[in-house]
Amino acid sequence: MRVEVLPEPDLEFGAGTHIDIRYGLRDYGPIGFDKPTTAKTINVGFVGSASTVYGVREWMVAARNGIPEKPSRKPKFRPAFPGFGAASPFRCEWVTEPRYERTIESRKLEAALAKGSRNEAIQEAVSLFLEECLYLDSSTNVDVIICAPPSELLGKLDAWNSRIREGTGRRFSNARSKSLYASGRDQMLDYEYDLHDLLKAKCLSLRRPIQFVRPPTFGESSKSASVRGRPKGIQDAATRAWNFHTALYYKAGGTPWRLLRRTSDLESCYVGVSFFRSIDKLHIHTSVAQVFNERGEGMILRGGEARMSKDDFQPHLSEEDMKVLLITALGAFEKEHHHLPARIVVHKTSGYSSEELKGCEVALQELHVRHRDLLVVRGTRVKLFRNGTYPPLRGTFVQLDEQHSILYSRGSVPFFEMYPGLYVPQALEIQTVASDESPKVLAQEILALTKMNWNNTQFDSSLPITIKAARQVGNILRYTSGDQSIQTRYAFFM
Repeated sequence: MRVEVLPEPDLEFGAGTHIDIRYGLRDYGPIGFDKPTTAKTINVGFVGSASTVYGVREWMVAARNGIPEKPSRKPKFRPAFPGFGAASPFRCEWVTEPRYERTIESRKLEAALAKGSRNEAIQEAVSLFLEECLYLDSSTNVDVIICAPPSELLGKLDAWNSRIREGTGRRFSNARSKSLYASGRDQMLDYEYDLHDLLKAKCLSLRRPIQFVRPPTFGESSKSASVRGRPKGIQDAATRAWNFHTALYYKAGGTPWRLLRRTSDLESCYVGVSFFRSIDKLHIHTSVAQVFNERGEGMILRGGEARMSKDDFQPHLSEEDMKVLLITALGAFEKEHHHLPARIVVHKTSGYSSEELKGCEVALQELHVRHRDLLVVRGTRVKLFRNGTYPPLRGTFVQLDEQHSILYSRGSVPFFEMYPGLYVPQALEIQTVASDESPKVLAQEILALTKMNWNNTQFDSSLPITIKAARQVGNILRYTSGDQSIQTRYAFFM
């Protein structure tokens, strides 16, 4: 057994490299900021109640000039937001006009909440938002649509959840917290709709992505539980501005940062494969893949139907479906870059069956892709302890044998001079099923891919973007039908 700490991966920005996303954007700007083809203006549309449309717009106006950092003994952890405008590090500004603002009448939202069930209320609320989004998408030239549900709506849905839990005497949870491959008897008696995911699914028919914004993000009071005087789970003001505006920039077509690739590295295509249960509760598992290259460009693919194995009680694809999935993924890569990658890396949340392995090999042979790394990436209960009061360092890597490794993608961060979490971090188990690279190199790539989430500028995500995106996409695609056309850009799902 070998234990070592991998170096924090550098990221590439417009004019330099840095290990920290926010300092990299502040000092070097986003990728291609000086190119004439890079967007310099974002047309923003707004949908919500009169209060939330006004609130989020005024918050964005105030953030144009920057937001100071929260006083702290660890200033690197929460740096000030430098603003968003032509003179900011983003070299980009947002604009709007009155016809880009669509307010939903309060009586219509009240009527939605008067529905007989929580799911019916969510469906009605989504219909109200979708109607206004369709108008902006078809009748204006907006680039991104901000959807801001009012706190009254969210509070009522939360209260509805509490009554359901108390009434049934059991703990209800939404799709995000369910096992991706739980057995049918463990599933919820009544599937609990998620407002965010259902709205995202309905808006996949639009030409522009939406950005879902909750009231606490832009400072509106919330009735949700609070911790030390602030809403539970809400970050400081500067961090919220960093995350919001970086996501806005990406959804408008910008590239905030990308993986740093050395000239000696093989051009690689990263594919994340996960599974989700369909909304009809027929125990049909459908695979979903997220394709990335080192530039961070995402492509959403919907795979074939998966079957639960009686051997390992995990979902698996047939040989043909696995072959088609990889051929489709590599075809999307070739269409974008006009050539196939030299290497493909597949991250999966469940093990590989013999049929899946054969499907992978057949696909790669047909397309003459010479190098492949097939990995299983999932959480583990194995924990390491270090001297002192802080958890292991982020990047701590333990190679157990040639096939099994442990990586702390979350942990104490020397750059922050602290552990930026609230709970004991969970390490990742990496199982190498078939590989042309060393376990250490594969772990270094996974560590770098945890920094490719454009919704989070604080580089301490637990999962690589391949797995995180695939799961996130599955939560949304469960609300779509198999023959429904969907957007393929990841920006529509984040």
